Amino acid sequence: MPFRKVNVKEEINKRLENDIELKMAYDFAQREYEVLKHLVKLRNEMGLSQDDVARKSGVTQQMVSRIETVSNSPTLRNFMKYVDGLGLELRFEKKNENIEYSQV
Repeated sequence: MPFRKVNVKEEINKRLENDIELKMAYDFAQREYEVLKHLVKLRNEMGLSQDDVARKSGVTQQMVSRIETVSNSPTLRNFMKYVDGLGLELRFEKKNENIEYSQV
C-alpha cells in the first residue's frame, strides 16, 4: 500500500461530526484544557510560582503541579484550595444553550 498523506485536522473533524459521544468528550476535554491553561496564565501573570501557591493554599507544590496537569483530576477540596491560593474566586453563570462548537 503506498504512503498517503493525511490531513489530521480534517480527519478529526470528520469523526467528530459523525460521532456525537466523541464530540461531547472532545468538547469537555477542550474545556478542561482551557480552564487549566487560563489558571496557569493567571498564576504566571501574578508572578506566583507553584511553591508560592502551595504555601498560600496549604497544599504541596506537587499537588499544585498535578492540578495544573490536564491528565489529573484533583478533588474539589484541593482545587478550591488552589484557587484560593491564587487569590481567585469561583463564579458560575448559566450556560448559553446556543453555543456553536468550533472545529479543530
